This record gives sequence, C-alpha cells and structure tokens, in this order.
Amino acid sequence: MDTSLVIRPIREGEKAATKQVMRRAFSPFTWLFFSWSKDVLVAEHEGRIVGGAVLKTFTLPKGRKVGFVYWVFTDPEARGLGAGQGLIEGALDFFAAQGCDEVSACVEGYNTSSSKLFATRGFSILSMGEQLRRYGWDILPYWWHSFHFMDVGHFLWAKPAAERPDSPLLQWLGTWLVNVALLWLAIWRQGRFELADLWTIPLVILVVFGARSLAMWLAAKAQGLAVRFRAWESSATLVAALALLFGGYFPFTGSFYPVEDRWRYRELLPKIGPMALAGTLASLLLAWGSWAALRGGVAPGMASLLSPLLEISRMLALLETVVAFFPLISFNGRRIWDWNRAVWVIASLAAVALFFVP
Repeated sequence: MDTSLVIRPIREGEKAATKQVMRRAFSPFTWLFFSWSKDVLVAEHEGRIVGGAVLKTFTLPKGRKVGFVYWVFTDPEARGLGAGQGLIEGALDFFAAQGCDEVSACVEGYNTSSSKLFATRGFSILSMGEQLRRYGWDILPYWWHSFHFMDVGHFLWAKPAAERPDSPLLQWLGTWLVNVALLWLAIWRQGRFELADLWTIPLVILVVFGARSLAMWLAAKAQGLAVRFRAWESSATLVAALALLFGGYFPFTGSFYPVEDRWRYRELLPKIGPMALAGTLASLLLAWGSWAALRGGVAPGMASLLSPLLEISRMLALLETVVAFFPLISFNGRRIWDWNRAVWVIASLAAVALFFVP
C-alpha cells in the first residue's frame, strides 16, 4: 500500500467528490442502488479522494453485533495504490472499535477484485447451510440489513470464517428443489396448475439444470480448471416474491466457480469463457431441440414434457446470453461477453430467435 495513502472518515462536504469516484468505479445501472450510511471511510491520496467504503452496523435479535461492508470502491485511475486494501483494513479497525462480533460483506461471485480483499483477511463464503447453523431465525433480519435477499449471484463473506466445509452436491440439489417449488407456486398463482405438473416440472428442471451443469463441468475439466458448484441462495427470495405476487418465475441456476477463494477473474477468463459457453449451448440445444420436436410432431405423446422444456430452456438461454449486465451479471451471458463479444452476439441471436419462431 502506498505510504502517502490516508484512510479516514469522510468529512462534511466530501460526499459529492466521493460519489464521483463511485460513479467512475461502477456501471451506470449500479448507481441506482448506491446509498450512504452514517459511517463512511474514504481513501485520500495527495489531497484527492480515490476510494470509499460505506459501512453499517446492526445487532441481531439474539445479540450478535455485525459490522457490514455495504460498498467499497476505488477510482480506476488510482489502481496500484492499495486503496481497496486500506479501506478494508480501516473497516476492520472501525468495526473492532465498535465491538462487533463479526464482519461481513456480500460480493458478486466473479468480482474477484473485491472477494480477494476479504479472502486474504480471514473471510470465507458462508453457504446457506452454514448461515442457518450460525444465525438460525436471525438469518431473516441479517438478510434484510445486508440486502442479501435479492442480490442474485452474490455470496455472503464473513469473518469468523465458516466452521465446516459445505457440500456442492447438496447445494446443487437444493437449487433444483427450490426452483421446482417456486415454479409450482408460479403456475398455481397463474391458475393453471395441473396434476401432471407434479412430475413434469421436477423432471424438466432436472434435465435443464443437469445438462447445463454437466456441460460446464466437462468444459472446465477439459481445460484443467478445477471448479465447484455454488448456489445463489439470495435469488430464492426474489423469485418467491415474483411467483407469489405476479405468478412470475425465472430459473436461478447457481454456477461453477474455481475451487480456490483467491483467484483472479481476468487471468482465468480464457478458461471460464468456454466453460460459460458450454453451459449456454446446452440450454440453446435443449430449447431448439424441443421446439423442433414440437413443431415437427416428432413425439406427440411427449408434448406435456416438451412444452415446459422449451419454455424453461429458452428462458434460461436468454438469461445466459442477452442479459449480460447488472443486476443479472452472474449468469453465463456476462462471462461470454467479457470473453468474446462476437461469440456473445451469435449466441444472443440464437436465443432471441427462440421467441420469434412460430
């Protein structure tokens, strides 16, 4: 860290300058979600603000006091100064002075510039199972205060770290089961639930998620990239609200990530890109295959399976291609966009076409 870098509380009249740094650090759509708290740190270098951290503290019903890093950002032009490291260290000192029992933050799964700051300081990702063991019913106010109830593809990093290793297989099965339950809820809310949905929906989601997962895992293995599955637990509350209020639904698949906590996205993108493309191609093939079978009347007795298969796989194909921007950047579309724009355009056209064919 640059010795001339100063980490300090924000002063009166500095919000405008700090907000300008935030705007340079984040995409315009992210600006809509930005908010302040009463505790803000800034990184100052040679009289200029080059970063900021918005901090929150809250106490859970059972008495656990939590320090939460709500936002941390640095000026892209100030890279190499160690502003991000300094802000996290300053946040840890601040929370220690406040008597917090733990410190946490929600970080998007592929945002390794942020997650590495936490991983190198004793934080780890808490799976849904670990959160339930640690917080019990306090998980509800925890998610509310941390906004973890709708941040698709974000993981909860906490210090002290997880007490036991989690199971990727259980996370995958849990993702499948929750998607099944929420799609049932959405169909029921629309008033079109049928007895056959009790078996067709679980099977269809198993096929779609299974094909995507297998394709991604095989692509990673072929490149020598060790990956593991992680669930997107916070997506469930968002989709549950859509299903209950509007009869809406979108598949939240979870995804595969490098096994190590300390990795760099840009360094592994040449391998992550093809892995993401493999998963997207699986969805596209299922969608176009089921469309062709329905259109050609190849298997008329399978229409009860092929129709939901087409509906779910083409919805996922769209999320895995066109929707490559915040707040749904955790789907494969963003990985393909970052890796190869030409491939992203071709895949996106193939996905969009599914919604226009008769």
